[in-house]
Amino acid sequence: MAGWKCDEGRAKDGNGRVGFYLEPLVKTIMKPVFFTLFLIMISISVFPGLSRGLSLEEAVDMALINNPDLQRQRMNQSLSENDLSEKRSQNYGKIGLVASYGHYNLPRTLAPLTPAAIFTDPFAVPTTQDLFTTGIMYEVPLFTGFAQQHSVEIAAMQKEMAGVALKLSEEQLIYNVKTLYVNALALERQESAQNAYCRALAALLEDIRYDVSVGKKARVDQLKAAADLENARARKGQIKTNIRIVKATLKSLLNVKELSPLEEIPTHMCPPERVGADNAIKGLNRYQYAVMDVEKNAKLVEKSKSDYYPQVVFNAFLGRNFGPNDNTNRYSGEWNNQEIWQAVVNLKWNIFDFGVRKSAGEKARIRKRQSEMEKLQTELDLKKSLVEAVAKIKMAVDEYQSAMAELDMTRETEIIEQVRFDNGAISVNDLLYAKARNQQAQSRLNTAEYAYQNARFYLDYLLEDGKNP
Repeated sequence: MAGWKCDEGRAKDGNGRVGFYLEPLVKTIMKPVFFTLFLIMISISVFPGLSRGLSLEEAVDMALINNPDLQRQRMNQSLSENDLSEKRSQNYGKIGLVASYGHYNLPRTLAPLTPAAIFTDPFAVPTTQDLFTTGIMYEVPLFTGFAQQHSVEIAAMQKEMAGVALKLSEEQLIYNVKTLYVNALALERQESAQNAYCRALAALLEDIRYDVSVGKKARVDQLKAAADLENARARKGQIKTNIRIVKATLKSLLNVKELSPLEEIPTHMCPPERVGADNAIKGLNRYQYAVMDVEKNAKLVEKSKSDYYPQVVFNAFLGRNFGPNDNTNRYSGEWNNQEIWQAVVNLKWNIFDFGVRKSAGEKARIRKRQSEMEKLQTELDLKKSLVEAVAKIKMAVDEYQSAMAELDMTRETEIIEQVRFDNGAISVNDLLYAKARNQQAQSRLNTAEYAYQNARFYLDYLLEDGKNP
């Protein structure tokens, strides 16, 4: 069948029949293509996140917004704020409505009366066996042995501690997200290197099979290469499983159903800076939290002493008693009412309680001593951890430099051993060993690089600087 050829914009076949215009057809086809490309370019420029995966900064921001445990910590802060408001409000007392009904076997007056009031008209005094009372009552503590004052101070301190605890939880979450992110990247790179290693072993196995088929190699060489390939494939499967586990944990922290591809993090190897442990520790929220816990327990000790003081309470009541006159009254059956009010100051002072106050005070003092030991332990742990973090960074830098040098040498060794094996100068064991050494050096280099990033993240976590890039 003759092909199509162009002539003055017309398409003709070999027999000279006119086909169609190619130029309009091309325009018709290319217009939607160019339009689609234009939309893609616009979307990439306006929404750059569509063209790439999930960055480390985006993962951290997502976790700070979506993580359920962090949201619960924020609720704890709200609880502490409401607790402080409650303690302060208790200083102003409380107002309540009062209503009661009582039936008595003997008549009662609607209000206490003096003998003079009764003597004026004793048969007309309102009395009832069904007594109703309504009114409003106000009660406020006047003196609680400074217990109320200490309660407000303790609540204010707990509110401040809740804020510090929230910051520490954020730092912990940031560190967990960063380490999981980096570990996932490290495993992905290991998987890529393992895939390349498997492909190289598979190619070697095919070459050996051919040599065995033509009688150049022994079948035992084929078996050794096949065994190494199976081992490499098993290792690849383990890495893939670890990637799924790490990413599942990361998704849990981010509270998302699907995880976008992770972006690589640029690594700039540099020696660790010197950290002044004493100066750094004093300003850390972790240490300040321990200090505030000691102060709070000291306030609890002071509050326990308030039980030795008298308790003074002011009580005021304004209301009305009413009910039907009983049958002994001259106006039996008629309803009467009487306004009553009172203002009372009550004092209560426990003189002896069989050791209850003493035991409560001793428990408060024990908690204070425990918090002091906790503060000391926190300081010691922070000092140790800072030294450990700096040492890990230095060790990762040294390991990276060593692995880089080893990788260069093992790569060259592998090339040389491949040539020697092809020429029959060495056995397959020597070649497989050279390939394995090169693969181990590559894995060691990847591990050192991501170990450096994890060590940096750990130092940022200790210094509570995880939010900074």
